[in-house]
Order: sequence, then C-alpha cells, then structure tokens
Amino acid sequence: MSSQPSSIKPPIWILALGAGLGPFAVTLVAPAIPALRDDLSAGPNIAQLVLTTLLISIALGQLIAGPLSDRFGRRPLFIFGSLAYAVGGIGASLSHSATTIIIFRVLQGLGAAASIAMSRSIVLDSYDRDGAARAMSSIIAMMAVIPVLGTSLGGVLTELIGWRGAFLVLACTGGILFFCVHTKIKETHTTRKQTSIKSIMLGYSELLRSSHFLAAALTTAFQTGVFFALMGFIAYSFARMNIGPAEFGFWMGTTSLGYVLGNLLNKRLLKIYSIESITFYGSIASILNLALMWGCYNLDPSNPVSLALPMFLVGISNGVIIANSIILASSSIPYLRGSATGLVGALQMTSGGVAGTLAVWLGADQNTNIGIITLIAFGIASSLAALWSYRVQNIHNKRT
Repeated sequence: MSSQPSSIKPPIWILALGAGLGPFAVTLVAPAIPALRDDLSAGPNIAQLVLTTLLISIALGQLIAGPLSDRFGRRPLFIFGSLAYAVGGIGASLSHSATTIIIFRVLQGLGAAASIAMSRSIVLDSYDRDGAARAMSSIIAMMAVIPVLGTSLGGVLTELIGWRGAFLVLACTGGILFFCVHTKIKETHTTRKQTSIKSIMLGYSELLRSSHFLAAALTTAFQTGVFFALMGFIAYSFARMNIGPAEFGFWMGTTSLGYVLGNLLNKRLLKIYSIESITFYGSIASILNLALMWGCYNLDPSNPVSLALPMFLVGISNGVIIANSIILASSSIPYLRGSATGLVGALQMTSGGVAGTLAVWLGADQNTNIGIITLIAFGIASSLAALWSYRVQNIHNKRT
C-alpha cells in the first residue's frame, strides 16, 4: 500500500464518534448494572460479564477488523461496525435474560472494535505522520468528555426509564454513526491486498518483530494501563474521604480536563518538536506527576485536592503521550496500517484490563498508596518503551 496520505480529509468529529463507541458503551451501562441485576435476578458475576465481555470483544475484534480493512477497505468495515453496534444495543434493550444481553454485547463490542480501528486507519490514510498525530489529538480530546458524559447520563437514564434506556441510547448512537459514515465518509484505502488467516498471522508476526512498532505500541499500552488502573481504585480512595457520588464526579472530571488540555497542547508541540521526543519527555512528565500524587496524598490524605490536582497533571501527560504513540505504532509499516491499528488497539485494551484488575488485586481498593505505586510502575514501563522508541528512531535517522 502506498504510504502517501489521501487527499480526502474526513470529518474529524465523525472519526471521534467512531473511536468513542467503546468508552461510551462502558460508561453509559455501568451505572445501570445494579438495576439490570435486580430486574433479571442475575448473579453479580453474570451481571459483571455485561461489561467484561464487551471489553474482550473490543480487544479481539480490532485484531480482526484491522487486517480485513486492508483487504476490503475502511468504509465497509466502518459501516458494518456502526450497524453491529446499533443492532447490539437494540437486542440488549429487548432482552429478558443476562445471557442474551451478553450475546448482544459481544456483537456490540465487535462493532465498536471495527469503528475504533477504522477511525484510526482513516486518519493514517488521510494525513502524513505529524498531521495524523495532530488529528488523533483532536479526536482524543473530543473523546475525553465521553467517560464523564456517559457516567452521568447512564445514571439519569436508569433512574428515569430503567436499565433498558442505556442500551437504547447506544443503539441510537450507532444508528447516527451509521448514517454519518454512509453519507460523509469516503473510502481512503484504495490499494487492496489479499487477506487470509495465514497472511494475517504473518502480518502480526512482522509487526511484533518490528522494533519501531513494538516500542511505540508498548508505550501507549502501558500509558493506557496508567489510566485504567487509576479508574480501578480511585473511587475507593475518594469514598474513604467521605466524598459522595456527585462530588466524586466533579473531582474525577479533573482527569478528563487534563486529558483534553494535554491533547490540545500536543497539537502545538508537534509544530516545534519531533513526535518521538514529545512522547518520551511526556512519559518522564507522567512519572513525575505520579510521584507528585504520592507525595501530595501522603502529606494530606483527607483532602480531595491532594489527589485531584495530580490527576489533572497526569491527564495532561497522558494526553500528550497516547495520541503520538498510537500514530508511531500504526504507521511503523505502511502496508500493514490496518493490522497495526488493530494490534495496538488490542494491546491497549489488554493492558488497561490487566492494570485495572491488578491494582485492585494488590489491594489498591483498600490502600491508596498501593494504587499509586501500581501507577508509577506502569508509568516507568511506558517511559522505558518511549526511550526505546526514541532511540530506534534516532538510529533510523542516522542511517538515512
């Protein structure tokens, strides 16, 4: 496939909507889980699968959608993804058992996976590397409001019309995206390549052997782990400060605000500095911000600002790192862009799931310091991967 960017520039807000389907499906439904469990007489483990099966489907689905888009094009996979997402929402809203809901959530997760992978692939097709990083920062900045909006809206919907309302809103969202993709998105991948299970596996093998891909992919995966680990335990920390749900939402919003500002800052930095250097120094800033969180919390463990201010700063560094490292990984081998976006997305979801589970398993729900130490460990791993990526690119530049 040609590495030249397409002259077609798709609407960024549509790509942001497609990339945001996964987080929206999690945050909108999460507040409805207790009501769903009670209404359907489902056990707590079964009810939790409504969330976890979605995440697994998103991770695995991206591994499939990426290579298929190299063969059939981005637009057909994007249309399928939005339609599957809508059908999954409708099916879940009409279900009368948790098992049936889980089945439709798998379909919804696969639809979200295709939409996420296609949003990233279309960006790579449409811009050069630095332009793609700026576009990805815009997309992620728009997406940053989704967790706050989804959690708030999900709670209101559950109170007003019950848990089925959340799934109906997801169905409407998928329908809106389907219409927008069908009418506004043109095909950006004009060169096709034959795809088989063997070729897919060979493509992933080539990516995993590429130091350019692996270093950047691990950077974004570990940095995503920082975010998910934080989400896994921070609610318990605020609860120990006697912070209620409404006030918790306010303090939690500082992370999203920082994330938005980080992505906007990244767009400016890319006009001055290289994408590799911004990513590396951003990862160093992330560790310093996490160390600040540990210090502030231990100085005043009963004050919510001791966590909220460092969370804001962590959001900024997180926003600077993730968009850049996604683009670095996804553009590492131009003719495998689709496969690369799928694999880096799967690594992100896997790292995020492991980090969130690990933090709580270690006892972060009972001890905030354990949680912060877990964050620092993932931050250090991300910075080491960013250093690797920085050195690999420098070596490449010297050779060329």
